[in-house]
Amino acid sequence: MSNKKDNQKDNLNRERAEKIDAVFDKSLIPEDDYDYERKRFEDEEKAYERYQRELLEYNEHKEQERRDYEKQLGNEKIELVKLKSGVIDESEIIKEETPEVIKLSKKEWLKNFWWHNKIIIILIIFAIAVVSYITYDSLSRIKPDIKVMMTVNNGLVNRTEETEAYFEKFCPDINGDGQVNVQILSAPLTEDTDDYVQIQKYQEVYLANMQTGEIIFILTDDKTDTDIYSYNESDNLLSDVSSDFADNKFVTNKGLSLKGDYIEDVFKYHTNYPQDIYLGMRKPIKTLKDSKEDMQENYDKAYEIFKAMAEDIKKNTKEVDKSADDEKQ
Repeated sequence: MSNKKDNQKDNLNRERAEKIDAVFDKSLIPEDDYDYERKRFEDEEKAYERYQRELLEYNEHKEQERRDYEKQLGNEKIELVKLKSGVIDESEIIKEETPEVIKLSKKEWLKNFWWHNKIIIILIIFAIAVVSYITYDSLSRIKPDIKVMMTVNNGLVNRTEETEAYFEKFCPDINGDGQVNVQILSAPLTEDTDDYVQIQKYQEVYLANMQTGEIIFILTDDKTDTDIYSYNESDNLLSDVSSDFADNKFVTNKGLSLKGDYIEDVFKYHTNYPQDIYLGMRKPIKTLKDSKEDMQENYDKAYEIFKAMAEDIKKNTKEVDKSADDEKQ
């Protein structure tokens, strides 16, 4: 056997030498380069033969793996049939693989949890922040005890703080929060401007607040839209309480007249102070958001403030406009 292999090897070497001699012709290659070129060619031939041998071995190995895998599948299939048919209770070939439990450190667990849930976590944090802000804002915001709608378009709008402070002198703590706060809402309903966008904005503010029974007090003047005040009692939005104050010339069918030296000092408004400002009170009605009974309750509280203010102005006013005596109707 060994002689046979040796003979095959000798034959292969001889064939290679003959092949090399066939390729290399000494007459065509310089003598100095012949040995080098011949050796290089032999090395390339050996490398190619080694590659072919390794490729054959690799293909044989993969083929053997394929046959082994097919054999394994066949055996597992037979075992599975035996298990299902009840021939055997368990199999050594088919075994349930339990996934390996990977234990993570606390830091790794937090990192993994954040990676898989970061979007949900961010949304939850954002929602909590929004709810917290709304809650804080609702609890910390000062809620006014009364709201006053200012429909005049004159300099009084620049004395909002002074106007609120004067109302607060006579306003009790209606909402029970330990503070007295009056809010002036400015929505001029006059035609003193050509800015129709601004007019529309004021109208929206006015109409939105008129849908509630909270607004009882309305500050008007002679230029106020007739929808607010009308000499026709049935069309009048405001109550005529002049009969309740027969001895007070500052209360007319338009409301409480805010005029004279005293009120000018109160509002810190002396130069060109308008003498036609009135404080009226809405008639209690059923609104979109409140019942007539709820508005009547707000009206009764506002009436006490109105009465105190009327008495204060009557008591402290020394000088009034010349037409003050003519305002009483």
